[in-house]
Amino acid sequence: MTRRAKQIWVVLALLAMVSFIIAWPIYNKLSLKKANAALIERTKKAVEKNPRLQADLDRAIEEDGVLTWAKANAILKKAGEKPEPED
Repeated sequence: MTRRAKQIWVVLALLAMVSFIIAWPIYNKLSLKKANAALIERTKKAVEKNPRLQADLDRAIEEDGVLTWAKANAILKKAGEKPEPED
């Protein structure tokens, strides 16, 4: 492989890594689906009934700064309640 070909591959690899590093946080930000108010209330009531789930609720809110739909439903499943369907 010539020196010129190696340089091209290095540049392409660096561009791919930079694109991934930039795109990953944007993807995570856009893919978060915030739980609606009713689901948040149901989750908080379930946590009040089952204090052992408080750590899960705190962790879910702490990770993203918001309670997402998926994490709220996971907490409800652990509490033994039926999760609501995705809108």
